[in-house]
Amino acid sequence: MSLDTIVVTHTAAEKSERYLTCSQLKKVLREDTGYICRQASPNHDGLYADNKFIMRGEFFGQSLDIIFAVEDDHVVVITQMSQHSDSLRGRFYEFIGSSVTTAIEYAH
Repeated sequence: MSLDTIVVTHTAAEKSERYLTCSQLKKVLREDTGYICRQASPNHDGLYADNKFIMRGEFFGQSLDIIFAVEDDHVVVITQMSQHSDSLRGRFYEFIGSSVTTAIEYAH
């Protein structure tokens, strides 16, 4: 699977006035790097979806978290938001890598 098809949900698109436009989101996922992780629970294997990720970083001058999912033949941007959580490092987050292609490899 490649990053040819990126779908931006209505929720993520609605936030373009405050954050990134749809084209900027697609550009970030295709070209930028960040801290990519997924929610995980050490005590409950399988509690969180293996295909849903958080990409944290500075994109177009804004510190953002971009939530996305890797589907069979495309990537879906679920939402974008300012960085709420102080840390995505710890026992409830699993570090995946720095690029979306790493998340795609993980999900498949």
